Amino acid sequence: MIDIFHSTNASIELKKLDRAKTGSWLNVVEPTEAELNQLVDSYGLDLDLLNDANDIYETPRVERDGNNTYVFARYCYPKGVAIATEPILIIYTKNNLITIQRRQNPILDRILSGSESIATTQRTKAFLQILTAINYSYEKHMYSVNKHIIGLRGKLSKTDIKNEYFIEFIDIEENLNEYLTALQPQSTMYKNLLNGRFLPLYEADKDLVEDLQLTTTELIDLIKSRIKTISNIRDAYSTIMANNLNRIFKRLTSIGIFLTIPTIVASIYGMNVTLPGANGSATFWEILVLIVLGTGGTVYLFKKLKWI
Repeated sequence: MIDIFHSTNASIELKKLDRAKTGSWLNVVEPTEAELNQLVDSYGLDLDLLNDANDIYETPRVERDGNNTYVFARYCYPKGVAIATEPILIIYTKNNLITIQRRQNPILDRILSGSESIATTQRTKAFLQILTAINYSYEKHMYSVNKHIIGLRGKLSKTDIKNEYFIEFIDIEENLNEYLTALQPQSTMYKNLLNGRFLPLYEADKDLVEDLQLTTTELIDLIKSRIKTISNIRDAYSTIMANNLNRIFKRLTSIGIFLTIPTIVASIYGMNVTLPGANGSATFWEILVLIVLGTGGTVYLFKKLKWI
């Protein structure tokens, strides 16, 4: 599906057009082969690069082909079927701006709905505005990730620790690693844009690109910090659970040793042979006292040695 929009500084409301004109923004979502061929014929684009936009594993990069600049980026989309990020291709042509997305998503909803104004005739600023929306998708999701981690850590403080909590930690960590995989080459992409070979940038535009690069670096540092936090929490509770398990085994082993004393004594005096005091009336009580003293002495010794 190809939607064509147009707006200016004087009239910032996005107007939907039937046909593109100079300064238009073409937003292409879930493109068909026919629509991609139409873009190639109308704007002299590279079909192979357009097909790369439909590759779910495409990595962020910037390429120049003739008068067209192709910027591949990845935005945060944790509801994705396969992975937690999705590719987006932004094409900066001589007269227009084109975005290609392999699936419908809310990444540009704020701009398309009019909540955030945009002037499509100012292609460079509109281009940087779209990149800002991509960074914002990560920032917004990281707030919910922080809350989720704090909530799970609170649940782990309870006595009843469920395996589902640790599975949730693993899922969060996998998503965070995917964000790193997307943001690290994206940071390099911003550096390439700053050299001026791919886009005509004024000083104000360079400042915006530098802000995007700085925000991306901060996001990378934040994600690394959260991955380390999750790893530390998991390691800490693994150690705690292992320690608790060892204490349980020590107690069970001690109980087994304590029960061994009366078992041995009872086994000896339960043999079908003549034993000392077998016919005495107080023998039972003497044996019982022996068992109690032996067991009590063993318990006292274990406690003194801090074995239990």
